[in-house]
Amino acid sequence: MGLNQKRLDELLGVSTSRVSEYLNGKSEPPLNVAREISQRLSIEASIVFGV
Repeated sequence: MGLNQKRLDELLGVSTSRVSEYLNGKSEPPLNVAREISQRLSIEASIVFGV
């Protein structure tokens, strides 16, 4: 998608370190952030939720 981590944190409204934690599997995004990821990146919610 051509997004870097900085752009992704701006898009989601979370810190760069938090995005890093999500991407590295150190933590999972809360429901509201997961929903934003799904909507803003136009990907299936099941992918974000790991279902």
